[in-house]
Amino acid sequence: MSLSLARCVEAVARLLDDCGSLEPLRLCLSAGDVQAEVCASGPAASLSMALLAAASGAEAADGIEDCHDGVITVDLEEGVVLVAAVDAPMGRGAPGLRTTSTAAAAGLLRTLGPWTDALDQALLPGVQLWVEDHGQDFTIRLLATAASGEDLESVAKAAGTGLEHVRTWHTDSGRDGRGSLPCGRHVHLAIVCLS
Repeated sequence: MSLSLARCVEAVARLLDDCGSLEPLRLCLSAGDVQAEVCASGPAASLSMALLAAASGAEAADGIEDCHDGVITVDLEEGVVLVAAVDAPMGRGAPGLRTTSTAAAAGLLRTLGPWTDALDQALLPGVQLWVEDHGQDFTIRLLATAASGEDLESVAKAAGTGLEHVRTWHTDSGRDGRGSLPCGRHVHLAIVCLS
């Protein structure tokens, strides 16, 4: 069975369930891998990286204490590869007033599961899902590519499958758009034309 974005989303949700409380994450998910950036610094970032390493079964504990150089690379369930590192805090919102959580991020990923499962892998072969925790809210973006201008409309339509109130517009690089999940959460769309 080929990997799908939905399987990656579910695997990462299960991983987050096992992590405990992490600092805000920036996730980039595709059919076969996930990049996770811990958006923190100092001891908080080191602790989050250690929790990620423990939950994922990574043997990357070496270098995790020095979180600025530490990178975790590990095979998760379902054939998904996790690459995790530290990035600077995002700086949105007031420090110490976080209203999001790791559990909320896992729940959000599960909410995205049915939508990502309905996406047409043939029309969206290299699609990426970005989920960013800003501390007060999450941003969801779907990035897809079209091989040519002729494919742009069909790829944009495929990217909006399962969303409500989808609206797209032309940009210099292709099409951007926005839609809503049935739960009301907004999803940003970006379709880049490669030719």
